[in-house]
Amino acid sequence: MSKTPSKFIESIIFLSKRLKNTTFAFRGTTSLVIQGIDMNVDDIDILCNKKAASQANKLLHDYCVVKVSYKESDKFKSYYGKFKINGIQVEVMGEWQIRDSKGNWSDPFNASKDTITFIQTKGQLVPVTRIETELKMFSLMGRWNAFHKIKKQVTQMQGTKQQKLL
Repeated sequence: MSKTPSKFIESIIFLSKRLKNTTFAFRGTTSLVIQGIDMNVDDIDILCNKKAASQANKLLHDYCVVKVSYKESDKFKSYYGKFKINGIQVEVMGEWQIRDSKGNWSDPFNASKDTITFIQTKGQLVPVTRIETELKMFSLMGRWNAFHKIKKQVTQMQGTKQQKLL
């Protein structure tokens, strides 16, 4: 059973409504749990384009911990900021890139239409990164334990769906 912070779904709905006119999606363990994958969630990650990342500074102003600005580390670069909603840390990543083990930067992840899907959650359509996109990100980050845990659950879910069809 997934472990999620108190007020997790409430925070997802709030953020979905607040960011509804921007290009964004929930990613990471947040996205996976919303899609039925058993993972622990400590924070909420939001993937978006540069424009939405900048708009987050205004739309989430009252919740700002670290204002969105361009940041680069050894492993990541993006328009990054932190917010706090209902006591949960929310990280915004616009045009997020991952440096792989060979030192190459990935193409930017920016919640483009081909990488997201929508899940109905408490009457609200919530944009989330597709599981295939998450698997790609986890592999680029070298998070192989999480990658295999996700892959195993996806395989089990597909098997269950096939059984229901028979």
